[in-house]
Amino acid sequence: MKLNKQEAKLFKESHSKWLGENYFLGKLFLRKVVNAIKNDSEIKNAIAKADKELEATRDKIEKLSKGDKEKVKQAIPADVRKYLGFDY
Repeated sequence: MKLNKQEAKLFKESHSKWLGENYFLGKLFLRKVVNAIKNDSEIKNAIAKADKELEATRDKIEKLSKGDKEKVKQAIPADVRKYLGFDY
């Protein structure tokens, strides 16, 4: 379902009015979401799998570049390098 402009505006107004961080309902909603995420095994497994794949990708890039930092700098944009953990 796609929202039209009027529905999107109404949602933003009601969200800021009732679910803002300073309001009781907003704090209650945030607490419920955080607890649901902490206790959801599917989300935990997805994060663990993503971390594992990220580490494998980092190792593969290092192996292909044979440890040459300049090759990595030239081949991969800075924002992607930072995300992959190449802070050089």
